[in-house]
Amino acid sequence: MKNLTSVVLIVLAALFLLPNKSVAQEWDASGEGKVTYPSGRTEPLTFGFSYQKTYGTFVFKAGNAKMRTDEPPPNYILNVIVNDDGLLYIAEFADGFFESFELALGGHKVAIKPRREFDEDEPVKHLVVYIDDRSFLLDTTHPSLKFSFDEDGISEIDGNGLIRDLSSRR
Repeated sequence: MKNLTSVVLIVLAALFLLPNKSVAQEWDASGEGKVTYPSGRTEPLTFGFSYQKTYGTFVFKAGNAKMRTDEPPPNYILNVIVNDDGLLYIAEFADGFFESFELALGGHKVAIKPRREFDEDEPVKHLVVYIDDRSFLLDTTHPSLKFSFDEDGISEIDGNGLIRDLSSRR
């Protein structure tokens, strides 16, 4: 009996001393904003991310898309297309091309807006990308915004095809 008690105590002690595999934590980074079309018409924009337990399994959600997973993905990349007329297309935001968008989600702010008149020789040079308190100029007609995640939600937003806007003190 002493041996059994000793074995049970050793097993319990080992369980407490072993490193715990982190248990997935639920989070929600819902977002609200607006999309502006060339006509000047605006429409509300609802887009965000979440990682929620549903019926015994976890579901990662990006906008309207859902995926079952054991852990949240490390990031989500939002692809942007700028056409020859300087208009934006983001599949998750609208069915067609638009002029600009603003979005606040998970404590962050993201926007792409015109900063000057459009020049058809340089279709991306009139746009500025705002990520929180930083601003960027576009370097390509196919930039992307990368949302990185940690256990609490969005940890960082970065981009590809962006150049730091040094003229701005924002």
